[in-house]
Amino acid sequence: MSAFQNVDSVGNVSDLSIAITSSSASAEGSDCCSSPCRSRKRYECVPESMKTTQNYIIQRIRNRSAVRKFREKLKTTAKRQEDVKANLISLTKLYDNELVRIKHSKQQLELLLYRHAAHKNIVSQLNEILSAEAQARLNFQTQLASVQALFDSSIMDSVDLF
Repeated sequence: MSAFQNVDSVGNVSDLSIAITSSSASAEGSDCCSSPCRSRKRYECVPESMKTTQNYIIQRIRNRSAVRKFREKLKTTAKRQEDVKANLISLTKLYDNELVRIKHSKQQLELLLYRHAAHKNIVSQLNEILSAEAQARLNFQTQLASVQALFDSSIMDSVDLF
């Protein structure tokens, strides 16, 4: 006879290990399903007589304003994040355009260097390309700094919300 067997008064032998495992499994299942319910406070309707009291009315007004404020903060945060997303998308497009422009400028420069080898006057064209390159780089850095500042301010505002 094992440790998990039981002999009743009539002499029948029953296996307790099956009963133990099935009862522990049912207990675990009930704990799993009922634990979220236990942690949550049960909603109770407020009696009609209490709804007319001054304290309850003030409490409801405060709660409504807090909910309104919370929802407005969420909307503002979502709007800021959408703005940052739109700016990042536009910056990505600008970056792609800059890459294309740089490749084109590089090809022009290579062509000018080839022409220079053929003794053609290219100084003015080279100066135009270099000044356009410098201006485009400055514009790109300005846009990048503005997006970075917007992104930083949106992160700080999000941190302030919580």
